[in-house]
Formats: sequence, structure tokens, C-alpha cells
Amino acid sequence: MIRVFLTGASGNVGRVIVRTIRDRRGFELVGGWCAEAGKDLGALAGIEPIGIRAAGSLEEGLSSSRPDVVVDFSATRLLEANLRAYLAFGLNAVIGTTGLTDEQLEPFRKEVAAKKLRWAVIPNYGLGIALVSRFVGEIKKYYPYASVIDRHHENMANAPSGTAAALAKALSPDEAGAVASREIYPGVLGAKIEGVPILSQRLPWPGPYSEHEITLGRKDEIIRISVQDYTSDIYMDGLFLTAGKIASLPEGSFIRELAEIVGE
Repeated sequence: MIRVFLTGASGNVGRVIVRTIRDRRGFELVGGWCAEAGKDLGALAGIEPIGIRAAGSLEEGLSSSRPDVVVDFSATRLLEANLRAYLAFGLNAVIGTTGLTDEQLEPFRKEVAAKKLRWAVIPNYGLGIALVSRFVGEIKKYYPYASVIDRHHENMANAPSGTAAALAKALSPDEAGAVASREIYPGVLGAKIEGVPILSQRLPWPGPYSEHEITLGRKDEIIRISVQDYTSDIYMDGLFLTAGKIASLPEGSFIRELAEIVGE
């Protein structure tokens, strides 16, 4: 039985995890932390009480629950402090919180290697995005033109989304196709990540809807792929797949894409 501690238990994804973990064979929720200290995690998730209350602090919760793995879907402003706590406790971690750059994560990557831990810091646990990333990674050498559009609700914390940034890195061509257009307004062609333009749209979509649209082009041919997600439930298969495999990964692993887990 894999003992799971959940950080960000009252958030949108956190509540889904609490509702879902009961039916996932081999997993046991042993603790959690969120802003609602002392509240039952089941009640916060909209189900019957489960007898596990939100810890008063992250350190208190980790110490008392003794988990095998921590799952973090908290907030960007908390993430660096959370990651330092997981290092201090010597814990394997599955991180879904986004907002930190590769440069900000690099010191943690080194610490994970030094402590021989195993972390997955993945911006999107949806299987659709993982499989599409594998596909575009295989064909991008034939398509010098690429772009990404990410569509999220108006309260989305980051622009672009962590998923869009990861897709841009997966799409990054050895030599990008030339665009002759001159920007009359700065940024109208999109911000570039490793040579790939990204446009972020923030509109009042209903519910937790999100979409990532990838366009690839070469002479006389365009490929357009759209991955649309309507609930946070779609992250659960990839999340629990990762949590189930994390302990068996090589020591010092620092996984950044779900495709690495799916492909094992």
C-alpha cells in the first residue's frame, strides 16, 4: 500500500484526488495540508468525512503521517518552500503545481540527485497531452513551423500555462521556419519559448475547461492538434500512474514529462 500525503488538498485538483484515491487500488491517503487547517479532507472534497484532517502546517503533517510519497497541487507562491520541506524529509514527490522556471527548479534537481530521491515535476498529468507530446517529438524534424495556443479561464494563475511551455520545448525545431511578418504591436506573433511562439487566451470558459492547440507546418501541409480538457478528473490516470511508479525509478530521477512515465 502506497501512503500518500496531499498538499493543496482543498484546491480544484486536490479535491478530485481525495474523491478518487478511495477507489485506487494500492493507495492510501494518510494526510494533507491546505488553508483550511483542522477541516476533514472528505468534507472539503464534498464527500462524507474520512477522518483525516488538514494539518496545521506542512511540516507537522509530513511528520505525523509518514508518507511514502507526497503529491503537491498547491500554489506557485508556496511551491519553493514546499519543495524544500520535501527535501528535508527525504520524500519522493509527485508535483503538479506549476509556475517555476527550469532555472528555479535546477537547484532542486541537484538536491534530488544528491539525496537519491525521485521526483516527478510535471505540468500536466493528462494522458492526451503526454501522448501528443510523444507524437510531436517524433515528427517535429519534418515541420519547421510550430506554434502553441493555450486557452484557460480568466483566473488562471500563469500565462503561458506550464503545459504550453513544455509543449513548446517538445516542439522546438533545430531550425525554425522563417516568418517575414513584422510585428506592428510587440508580442502579437506570440512570446517565443525555444523558438516556438505561444499565445495565451484567458476567457470565462465554463468550469475548469482548458485547451492546448498545437500547429505544425511545412510547405503545403499543416497539422493541427487540439487537446481539450473539461474536468480535472482527466489528470487522475496519469497522476496515479506516476505515483505508483515513482519509487521504482532510478535514484536521483527528476522527471519533467508524463511521456517519460507512460513510455516505461
